Parts: sequence; structure tokens; C-alpha cells
Amino acid sequence: MSVHDLTEVQLEREQLALLAMIGTQQAADPDGQWPMWDWVEYKAKSFGMADPRGVLDSLPRVGASGSVGLSYGFTTAVPRILTEDTRIKLTVAAAWALDEARYFLGEPFLQVLHHMIALWRNTPRSPNEVTQVSLTSENLQRALPQMDPRIIRMVPDTCLEEPFWSGLSGRAPDGSWRMDVPQRVMRYEHATDLRDYVSETCRQVHQVLQEAHRNITGGKSAPAPFPDRVVHLNASRTALLKWLWHQKQQQGPGEPMPNVMDVLSDDDLSVDQGVRFTQVEIDRASAYLEQHGLIRGGGTLDQMAGPVLAEITAAGEDCVEGYNGDVGAYVRRGDNGLVTFHIATNNGNIAANSTGVTQNSAAPAGFDPAQILAVVSLIRQLTPALSPEAGEQQVLLAHTSELQAAAEAPVPDRVAVRGITEEVLSTIRSLTHSPDVQRLALEAVEQGTQNP
Repeated sequence: MSVHDLTEVQLEREQLALLAMIGTQQAADPDGQWPMWDWVEYKAKSFGMADPRGVLDSLPRVGASGSVGLSYGFTTAVPRILTEDTRIKLTVAAAWALDEARYFLGEPFLQVLHHMIALWRNTPRSPNEVTQVSLTSENLQRALPQMDPRIIRMVPDTCLEEPFWSGLSGRAPDGSWRMDVPQRVMRYEHATDLRDYVSETCRQVHQVLQEAHRNITGGKSAPAPFPDRVVHLNASRTALLKWLWHQKQQQGPGEPMPNVMDVLSDDDLSVDQGVRFTQVEIDRASAYLEQHGLIRGGGTLDQMAGPVLAEITAAGEDCVEGYNGDVGAYVRRGDNGLVTFHIATNNGNIAANSTGVTQNSAAPAGFDPAQILAVVSLIRQLTPALSPEAGEQQVLLAHTSELQAAAEAPVPDRVAVRGITEEVLSTIRSLTHSPDVQRLALEAVEQGTQNP
């Protein structure tokens, strides 16, 4: 159930019982581990709950659906892709709804939050370099000596389950940790209690989704058109890969794979050229990264092209660490072209610089000609809707015919196809008669000629 503000809902008895069961078990665990769904489901049924998964699915959420997109609810679980070993965690919102969770989750979180706000505000700054504000478990224990050390050990995991906490963190073998304090903590400067915090988080979720919607629909408040759609497409892949790299550094062994759509809550990685990525763009980026072995998927949905849950692979780490996340450069790293010598009829030895030698370069195709021809067919169908002007239609159809000829060549020329593709894209961008059809045409060309 989608709601506007989690503080305004009244949970039903079974919903509260399920949250209490999860929270009580975590509070009793010596290591603070959240229970797996296998245990939760078994325990709930033993207490007479007929459909625990249905109860979990019925818990209200703010934002997108619980399966795809940025959202915030009382738990981190996504029921449709739930597995037996998924660890069910409560969010800080649950501490607002559940009195039992206030002591071990809600109130400690607020204390840590306001300590971070003071730390970020009071850390000296240098005019010549960016100041990185960080917090360690040792410093936090000194600042809050009354706080249970067990709760302090859990702080990074608790923070990272909230939608707008994506600072880097690291944990030592002895359980001590260090984590960045992001500037976004200042958004909660006036959140004096749990209700304020939860309401502000819900408001921010709505704001992010509204911005994304305006970008898609071309609303008046949307940013200017993309300076370069191809750059934006590549940036979405890099952003998702880097975000998954950061998630791997933060997560411990046995932690579930992150939801790729959560990258949209990271203000540093979710925006390119002043425009926030859409869920569709992140989904396509996820599919592309999985196709090239840079990420490994752990859960999919029928309506999505790529995995919903994913983690970075060793190849993906190489891309981030060796190529600064430039996915295109990493994929093309070994593509230098194969050189073939075609030698004319000859009965003797061939010496260097002989006139009987013809040298041709054969580059392996990095694209599917059939896919390009399908794009050509689609663009021809869309041309009348793209522009009512006969002259503009003729220009686009001429470039489209050139693209078809290049794709049908016995040995397609990668450089030629790339150049013609750019001409087609440039022409479509200039045809603003129907923005929706224009967007469809641009996406079709970009997807159909990804790696020419």
C-alpha cells in the first residue's frame, strides 16, 4: 500500500506483530543480527499468522512500489523477490510505529544523527581542499558514553538502510568501524524526534520521484534537454557500477545484494548533466552491466530488463579501479582490430613493400547488424510523427538509408556506422514536433547501436 507519510498511518494488529517479532529477535541476538525470512515465516505461522508474506507485503510504503524504485517503508524487505535467507531488517520508521523498537533503534539513531550533524558543522574546513568529515566507533563511544557498545557496533548498518545515507564505511576485524558523514545529514538539522525524521525522509523520497517524473514528462520545472543523450546513457552505467562498488565495500559477508534502484537516492551518483537518472535508465544500465559480466544479478522481475538485486563482480571492480568506472573504455579495452593481409596471386617470395600486397583491416563487429536494421525500420515508421515538414523528413530518411547501407555491408565499418548513427541522433534531436515520439526514437537508436 502506497502512502504519503509513514507517520500518518495506523498499522493493523498482524502488521505490528510481525514487526515486533523481527525487532525482538534482533535485539536479543548477541551479534545484533537481523533474522532470516525462513525463521520469521516459521515463527509467525507457529503463532497463528496464516500468511506472513502477505502481511509483509501489506505494510505501507512511501514512493515507488516495494519491488522497483526508490521507496521507504517499515522494513527493507522486498516481498516479491524474497528468499529464505533474506535478512529482514527494520528501518527507523518502524521505531516510530513500534514502541519496542524505540529503545534499541529509534532513540539511539537520533542521538547518532545529531552527533553527526554537530560534527559536520564544527569540523574545520580548508580553503584549498575538500574536507572529508568522518566518524569512528571509538569517537562515538567517547561522545556518547551512555550508549550500549552493542548498539554502537550496529550504527553503520542502521544508517545504510535509510534511503539517504550512502557515505562510505569500513569495519575492522575487531568490530570497530569508520564511516563518512555526508553533507546530507544537514537535511535533518531540525528533526528533533522520530516523527520529524520519518516525515522528512518521506518528503525527500517524494521529492526525488517528482524530479524524476518531471524529467521524463518534460514538465515546466524539468531541467533543460540533455546536452548529450549518449553521454547520459554511458553515465548511467558508470554511476550504477560505482555505486555497487561502494556497496560492496560497506557490506559484510552474508549481506543481501542491494536493490539497483537505490542508486537513485545517492545525490552524488544519480545525476548527470543536471538531470537525475530515471528508473528505466537504471534498469537498462543494470541489464547492460550484467550482459558484460560487470555485475551479477540475484533477483529479477518480469517487467524489468536487468536484475533488481545485483552485486559487482571482479571484472566490475577492475573497471572501477582501473578505468574509473568508464564502462565503454573497459568493454573496448581489447578491441584493437584484427589485421588481415590479402595477398595477390604470387609464385615467389613476398618482400616488404612489394606491390603485390594488399592490406585490409578486419575489425570484429561490436554490434548486431540485424538489430540496426530493426532500428532503421522503426525510425522510418516514426518519421511522419517526428516532423510534418517534408524537407526534415527527407533529411532523416536519407541518414537512415545510409545507416542501413552501412549495416548491410559485407564487412560493416565500425567507424562509419558510428558516424552515421551520430548524424541520425543529431537529426532526431532537432525534430521537436512530438517530444514523446522523439524520446522513443532516440532511445531506440541508442539501444540498437550501443557499441558500433
